[in-house]
Amino acid sequence: MTKVFFPKEGTIKMDAIASVSLTAATVLDTAFASATNVTGQFKDISINLPVGDVEKIDLIGTTTSFQNAELEEKPAGLCEISGTIIIPGDELMESEIFGTGTSAGGTHTTYQTGLATRTKIAILLNADDGTDEVNFAVTNAVVTEYNPSMSSDGHLEASVTFKCLPKDAFGPQFKN
Repeated sequence: MTKVFFPKEGTIKMDAIASVSLTAATVLDTAFASATNVTGQFKDISINLPVGDVEKIDLIGTTTSFQNAELEEKPAGLCEISGTIIIPGDELMESEIFGTGTSAGGTHTTYQTGLATRTKIAILLNADDGTDEVNFAVTNAVVTEYNPSMSSDGHLEASVTFKCLPKDAFGPQFKN
C-alpha cells in the first residue's frame, strides 16, 4: 500500500542561517531543533526543487531517419518554496525575513520590505508519522514575495515565496 502523509504529520520551521548548519550528511529535522515553529500558520506549502533543463540543438543530416540532434544541458534553476500563511496578531516570521524592524512610538514595530540587505533564512518541511519520515530543507533563502490579502473567509493571510541556489537545497531525505 502506498504511504500517504497527512497535514497533521507535517512540521514547518524557520530560523536564521547562523543558527542552522546544513550539509548532505545532516539529519535535517535535528538541525532545526531550536528553530521557530510556524506549522500552524501555513495553509499550504509547496517546494519546487532545482532541476536542470535541456535544450535540443538540431544538427545537419539524419541518422536512421531522424534529424541529427544533441541535447544541451542547462544549469539547475533556483529552488523555490511557496505557500500561504495566516497572519496572526503578532509577528510570526517577519523579523526572520525582513530583519529587526524599527520601533514606532514604543508600542509598534515597523518592517520594511525591499531593503538593500535582505535577511537570509533556513526553512524545514518535515513529514513524520512516527514510523516514516521525509524532510526537505533550504538555507540562504530570501523572500521574493510577501503579498498580504484579506481573504473571503475573513482572515488576513499572505502568499510568501522564498528562493535559494541549488547548492542550498537539501532533500528529499528519508528515514531508513
